[in-house]
Amino acid sequence: MTRRSAEAISVLIRAGWNIHHPPYGYTTMTAAGAHSRRGTPRTRLTPDPRRAPVVQAIFYWRAVTGLSVEHITTRLDADHNHYPPPGTHTSWLPTAITAILTNIKYAGYQATGTRDENGAFRPVKQWVLSDQPAHRALVTPTLFWAAQDPATSVRQVPHRLLAPVPRAAANHNEKEVP
Repeated sequence: MTRRSAEAISVLIRAGWNIHHPPYGYTTMTAAGAHSRRGTPRTRLTPDPRRAPVVQAIFYWRAVTGLSVEHITTRLDADHNHYPPPGTHTSWLPTAITAILTNIKYAGYQATGTRDENGAFRPVKQWVLSDQPAHRALVTPTLFWAAQDPATSVRQVPHRLLAPVPRAAANHNEKEVP
């Protein structure tokens, strides 16, 4: 990627725009009147009513009950009606669970540059994040960080990512999770 296009993407991310396919648990909504230079509409993430509770359950099981990725995968595969697998997959893959657990977008922030060319986490200081929460969080920042593998280098949490969730969003996220 050229430096100029990386800078353009950084500007969009900091403004809270979605620039990729939505992650599992979200869908996109078109922002009225906001278009790219090519005329395509800009989008923001919004929770997918069927899949957002699955993401919340995954974080709960990992952070609160301490289930391993393999145990979470088994639990999800036991009931596809309640826990539909991503995309066209017929079962859950451990890599899908790991991708969900390590995606800061679930805490409400748009992000890019979180991983290097080998897929390893970059230091948090190198991440490009939206300046403030850009969409409704499916999990609190505290739950997101609690779900991270202690062996990773992402445990150094930027102070602004631990800011309290606004009251309305906090009430939305405090659903009972199985």
